Amino acid sequence: MRIMYDAVTARNIIKKDRRPALVAGYIDRIKLAPWTAADWALFPDALKVEIVKKASTNAGHVLDVEPGDATPAEAPGWARMRRRSGFAHPVIYCNRSTWPKVKAAFADQGVEPPLYWIATATGKPEIPAGAIAAQYLLDVAPGIDISVVADYWPGVDTPASLTTEPEVELMERITVTPPNAGQNTVRLNLSGSAGAAIVVRPRINRDGVSKPMWVGNIFAWGSDKTGVGHNPKTDPNYDDRLTSHRRFALPGAVWADLEYSAAEAFEIDIVG
Repeated sequence: MRIMYDAVTARNIIKKDRRPALVAGYIDRIKLAPWTAADWALFPDALKVEIVKKASTNAGHVLDVEPGDATPAEAPGWARMRRRSGFAHPVIYCNRSTWPKVKAAFADQGVEPPLYWIATATGKPEIPAGAIAAQYLLDVAPGIDISVVADYWPGVDTPASLTTEPEVELMERITVTPPNAGQNTVRLNLSGSAGAAIVVRPRINRDGVSKPMWVGNIFAWGSDKTGVGHNPKTDPNYDDRLTSHRRFALPGAVWADLEYSAAEAFEIDIVG
């Protein structure tokens, strides 16, 4: 999972983190001014998430559903409009108590569910099942909110943003069908390049939810039959539970054994 900052005043984020991985800001106006081009330019290396307040604004990644901005009943129309304009993964931001009303509005209007960014304010960096991000800290000095975000955010992340290695491309996508729900191992053939990596992809259903799965040890080997390291289980902060896509860099690896537990089939992208 990753950390994302949002703020009314973009420069407040710089005071907290000079090189954030993800930032979110407003691009339309009801009362407060949206971020300017200069504000966005403060974050040249960050993935940028654009938020709109008005359901009539045909732009952005996220619609803000809260008092004074868009309403739950307006959210399905905005999502439908964004999809018709070519943006396939609209996101609704709302707090946890409003979430059922937003879901009900999509069901009542017969609109395909969106992705969800939920304000939980729990103080814990945990994403609720069915969401892509969670705003778990509100109004942190000097005036920012902090969210935890899934390792892959459709519509925000691109294939290029999944790796910083040049000349990296998708080599193969394989489907793994678990023989049981216990711990299993799958062997993967990799490129041996500096950009060798895998992306584990739990399947997301039409409600935007995936069943959790677990990735344990990844033992990777080079062409000289020497281990190349990068086993995620060696990180004391590693969270082995996946509810969305996650990339594992394995530079120099020509093959790897991946330990997993899953209740249903999933995909693995092999890149290099």
